[in-house]
Amino acid sequence: MDTLPVELLRLIFSHCDSESVRNLREVTRMLADVGYEYLLSPNFTAVSWRNDIERLHSIALHDRLRGSITSICIFLGELSYYDAWSTSWFQHFVTPPDQRNEVMGSARQEFERIERGRKSVGPLHLRQDDLREACSALPNLKNLEITYTQCPLNNGLLREVFDYPSCRKLDRPQTYSNLDAIIFALHGIPLSTFKIDRLPLEIFRLAGHRTHWYTHAQSFDSLDTLNLTLDPSGLQGPGSAFRAVNGLGRILQLAKGLRKLKLAFHPYTSENSKFTLSFRELFWDFTFRNLTDLTLEGVSCEEDDLKDFLARHGSTLLRLRLGGRGLAKPFEVSLGGIHLYEGTFKSLFTGLRGKLPKLERLHLEGIFECEHHDLPSHESYNFYPLTNEDWEDVPRPKWVRSSRKTINCLPFEQYVLGGGPYPGNEMAQHSY
Repeated sequence: MDTLPVELLRLIFSHCDSESVRNLREVTRMLADVGYEYLLSPNFTAVSWRNDIERLHSIALHDRLRGSITSICIFLGELSYYDAWSTSWFQHFVTPPDQRNEVMGSARQEFERIERGRKSVGPLHLRQDDLREACSALPNLKNLEITYTQCPLNNGLLREVFDYPSCRKLDRPQTYSNLDAIIFALHGIPLSTFKIDRLPLEIFRLAGHRTHWYTHAQSFDSLDTLNLTLDPSGLQGPGSAFRAVNGLGRILQLAKGLRKLKLAFHPYTSENSKFTLSFRELFWDFTFRNLTDLTLEGVSCEEDDLKDFLARHGSTLLRLRLGGRGLAKPFEVSLGGIHLYEGTFKSLFTGLRGKLPKLERLHLEGIFECEHHDLPSHESYNFYPLTNEDWEDVPRPKWVRSSRKTINCLPFEQYVLGGGPYPGNEMAQHSY
């Protein structure tokens, strides 16, 4: 094999899993040398109970390994022990006692091991300088994800309970510090993708944190994709919400080159509620000039405000997703829909027909409802998903059944894209 061109050897290594790479490198010195850069996965995952930041730092300072890392996922989620224990008990209530005790005992041991590791390692923000030096030394780093909800554990029971929002806990002051440390580490890094699946919205109300983000998030200028799921449950009153939304808007407008944007709101204190959002307060008259994909979830807003915001992107917008799963438990209907406290969906969708001339796809998911319950114009729908966020078809969820009166959004998509009679006249007033 030593006689093969290096390009062909690289192609062979690119199709090998990690174990095959290690075995192949042991064959000859030539293969060992060519395969060196394939020792590491391009996707690096850091968890809070291992010294992963130290490991990332070592990789970043290694001349031949630093180019391997293209994306980093930092998992900062934590389980609430008592909520997780009671939830798992009810999940396995009908399981034979001996088997249940074995499964839950194994999960408890894993949980205790993780907690010991977390205490030993300490919070991420204590290693802020190492993280920044590491990120700055990774020449091919393009994607960064911070997750509190996507469980990386192998234990099946712990993975199950992580799907229940009530089983997750969040130390908010420590979260502020950890997120500040990550943003500081990304200063000057030309990222393409940035994602957070639980970002406390009140962090943008607090002057010190807001200034810190605005100073160090200037590299958002290079972003192609921005995916933010915001938790507004820490806000106290409308004044607090206004300042937080204003601060969030300043950060979003740094990413002026975006093609894909997702803004979701998950209020953990009331999982069925929507966050009242004014797009005028968030963006004023700002427009993302290259935006092709937009997702909005868990929002309560005015029809005209939402319509005006969407219309500003009519020259580029190709795919629009309204709603999502929200904080629904695995067996529940999707909760992250859209609420209109002024206007109707009929008026909204009719108005969009002429304002989004390039639109190719529209997807609706969750509970959609407008005010004026006693008027004939009142509309409420319960949409189940047809595609995921990559627009790939998904199977019909198990929680869809006739008693829940769930529907799919195809008639509404066809109405917005192609016209015809408004489908809501026959589908409205569904219960959930």
